[in-house]
Amino acid sequence: MTALNFFKRLKDAMDRQAEDVWEMVQYSRDQGYRLRLGEVTTTELNFFRLRDFWSQRVYIDINEPEENATGADWEWVIGHDDKWLQIRVQAKMMNASGSFDQLGHPRSSGDQMRKLLNPPSDTVSCRWMPLYVFYAAEPAAKVASLLRHEGCSAQLARVVSENYNRGRPPRKNARKRAIDHLHVPKSAPHVPTSIPWSGIFDGLITRLESESLVDIVDSLANRRFPANASRIDDFWDVRIDDGLCGGELPGYLQKIVDARNDRDFASSQLATLGISVSPQRGSITAEAKLRADRDLLENRPSREMVENWTIGTTDEAEAAPIPRITMELGEASAMALPSFVSIIDVNRLPEIGEHVGRGPS
Repeated sequence: MTALNFFKRLKDAMDRQAEDVWEMVQYSRDQGYRLRLGEVTTTELNFFRLRDFWSQRVYIDINEPEENATGADWEWVIGHDDKWLQIRVQAKMMNASGSFDQLGHPRSSGDQMRKLLNPPSDTVSCRWMPLYVFYAAEPAAKVASLLRHEGCSAQLARVVSENYNRGRPPRKNARKRAIDHLHVPKSAPHVPTSIPWSGIFDGLITRLESESLVDIVDSLANRRFPANASRIDDFWDVRIDDGLCGGELPGYLQKIVDARNDRDFASSQLATLGISVSPQRGSITAEAKLRADRDLLENRPSREMVENWTIGTTDEAEAAPIPRITMELGEASAMALPSFVSIIDVNRLPEIGEHVGRGPS
């Protein structure tokens, strides 16, 4: 399958899944059905439905005694060898009153929106983009133009932050209504509208009409994406950059890339990266650090267990643990990581069957 067909299929599957999300949100919010539909559940369902569209999915497991407050829900990482592009996403669910009431809320380790926009430099690649994805539906959203395939809508995190804060200090008179983020506000017509989440890849699909995916990745990997970019499509435009950089991978992605040379890790579509938070002043104690390290070692599957794991085991067979690798990071860096990474390897694009994205499976 060509890269162009792959991403066209992905776009179609994302549109269909967004329609399902629209239906679930509409049913649970408007019909009065007490369905506790949240961000985590919806995100997991989305990526279960899209499971055939990534080469590998790696969960981030932070062994930290405090609350695991990450800066994002997931990220797409697209590339090959040592050249990768990052799209980091925080999802927000609309409530029954038509607001994203959890937008920008603080966590024990810092403000979530701030961590999404300004993560430690050692957690992002040269070319990366922070986004919000909103789960919403009519009529609670009060956006008459909202279409079913906009049940999952995307917007640049910078635009969301500026509209949310309206130039005031964070969390004071903040905008949380869906109508303020899912269309162009009348009070600020210069603010770009959100787009269906499948539109995240529109600029890439356009370039794939005449270029290879390898060439596209190579042309962008060492060009910084401007923090003041105004459109998601700009991410794929080689003419839009904020200077060149070395393109070095952040440590946790380098760990994943290096581990993929290991037969056990590379052969599994699901894997885990265990993060042990290093002790810092005012952070965790040395005793807590030792407990975390011990937990990592005890939970890591043995090579023999992994080798005996057969994909698609029967009920009679014992399922082996998911392959796991570990590393240590400082607290600030660890807390900025996404919950999981969906890797799309240029050299390992999966074949996509006709069933993909066509309803529950």
